Amino acid sequence: MKNSLMLALKSVLRRWRRNLISLIVTAAGVAALVVLPSMSIGSSEAVSNRLDEATRSRITVLLPWETWERTEQSLIAPLKTSSAITDAGTLVKPERMSTSVTVRNDKGSDQSVQSTAGIATPSGLRTAKVAVRSGGIGADSVISNLPQAIYVGSRIARELGYSNVASGGLVIDGVKYSVLGIVSSEEAWISASVLFTPASAQTAGLTPNQRELTVAASGEVTEKLKKWIATAVSPANPEGATVLSAPSAQELRAEILERGNSLTTLIAIIAGVTGFLTLAATTFASLTERRREMGLYLALGYGTRFVASQIVVEGMIVGFLGGLTGFLVGTAIAGTISAFSFPLFFLPPVLLGLPLAGGLLGFLSALLPALAATRVAPSELLRD
Repeated sequence: MKNSLMLALKSVLRRWRRNLISLIVTAAGVAALVVLPSMSIGSSEAVSNRLDEATRSRITVLLPWETWERTEQSLIAPLKTSSAITDAGTLVKPERMSTSVTVRNDKGSDQSVQSTAGIATPSGLRTAKVAVRSGGIGADSVISNLPQAIYVGSRIARELGYSNVASGGLVIDGVKYSVLGIVSSEEAWISASVLFTPASAQTAGLTPNQRELTVAASGEVTEKLKKWIATAVSPANPEGATVLSAPSAQELRAEILERGNSLTTLIAIIAGVTGFLTLAATTFASLTERRREMGLYLALGYGTRFVASQIVVEGMIVGFLGGLTGFLVGTAIAGTISAFSFPLFFLPPVLLGLPLAGGLLGFLSALLPALAATRVAPSELLRD
C-alpha cells in the first residue's frame, strides 16, 4: 500500500499540468460550498439581529372599522395604564390601504409623483421612532381633527423638490393639503409614503376596513399581554381586536437558513457533478499518456489490481488536494467578506469534511477509468 501511494504521488507530480485542471475545478466547487453556507449563516445572523432590534416587542393591533369613530386618546389611554407598554398609536401601512395617490407641488409645477398612502397619528409616528426633517409631528388632540393635513415621507419630498414645509402645501389627487412634517424612518415605507391623519383619510374616503395600532412593549410579548391589549383597546368586543406580534429572531433566522440551504444544496449537486465529470475526463485522458507505463507494470508481473489502485489513488490524491485547497480558499474569502460586510463569521462544522469529500469524489471518478485500463492486454499496451 505504501509503495502504491508513493508511486501515485510521483505520478501526480509528473502530470501536474493535467492534474492542475482537475484540482482547480474541484477547489472552485469546494470553495463555493464553503462560502455560501458561511455567508448565509453570517448574513442571517446579522439580518435577524437587526430585525430583532427593530421589531423587538413590537405589536400590531387590528381593530374593526367602527373604531375610526373613536379618538386616538380614547384608544391608547387604557394601554398607557400598563407599565409593560411604552408607546402606542395609529399607524396604518400601505398594504392595508391598497391604494396610491398622485402628489404634486402646489407651486404650479407639472412634476408629480405616484405614492403609496398610509394613515398616521402623532402617537403612531412616535412609536415608529420617525425622524422629522422639516415641520413637526404635533399632538394627537390637535392633529387628529385636521381634515386636510398630511405627513410626507422624505423620499417623496425629495422627488418633488419639496424641502421645507414652509414652501406651502401639496396637491393630492386634485385636493390641496397642508404638510405637517417631512418624516423618515428605518421602516422604509414611511419615507416612501404620504401619511394622512385619520380625519384627512376619512374626508378623502381612504379609511380601510381595519384600523391599525402599533404598540411597543418594554419586555417579552406574551400571550397574556396580547389578551390584555385586546381587552384594553376593545373592552366591549375583545374578540374583534386581532393582536399580532413580530416573529422572533430565531424564527427569522430559521426561515432564512432554510431558504439558503436549499440553494446551497442545489449548488452542491451541480459542483459535485461538474467535479466528477472533470476528474473522470482528466483521468481518462491521462490513461492515453500512461499506456506504456501500465503495460510495463503488467509485463513485470504486477497485477491488474495494482495498476487499478495506482489510478484510483491518484484520483483520490487530486480530489483531496482540490478539496483542501477549496476549503482553505473558501474560508479565507468568506472570512474577508464577513469582516467588511458584517462582523459575524460562521463556519458550519460539517464543512470540515469537504477535503475528505473531495478525496471521495476523486475515488469515485477514477473507478471507471481504472476498470477500463485493466481490461486491456499488456501486449497491446506495450505495442502503443
